[in-house]
Amino acid sequence: MFILLVVGLVGIGVAVALLVPASVLGAKEPPRPVTATVVESGSCGQGMDTVEWDAGGEKKQAKLDGCGHTKGETVEIVNTGGDMVSSAASLPAGLPVGRRLTALLLCMAALAGGFYAFLFRYAPLRAPAVMPTPRRAESPS
Repeated sequence: MFILLVVGLVGIGVAVALLVPASVLGAKEPPRPVTATVVESGSCGQGMDTVEWDAGGEKKQAKLDGCGHTKGETVEIVNTGGDMVSSAASLPAGLPVGRRLTALLLCMAALAGGFYAFLFRYAPLRAPAVMPTPRRAESPS
């Protein structure tokens, strides 16, 4: 009965950890990708590409953390601040639930292992099966 309670509580914990938005837990909102156009193509051995995008009505240019794009090609970028932008494909796309899920599953495995060790160490010894004694047939009187 105790193990069912523990497994149920861990299951509820996993569900809450996966369903609670990351912003509630204090994570910053991931930067939004923007479509940019390659203005200057740099060779991969000597430089980086330069891209241009529209930021609130004004054109901005920055170095792209990548190379080999053709001039005029559109790419999805993420501006993380500074003079360099990154390709949107190089950043993680999903919510950061991997660490939370890993920690919760590790706790569940530790609880299961501890409970197994408890059962192995403190399990009551089983009595051997006892055969029931046969009843004597009563004589009809």
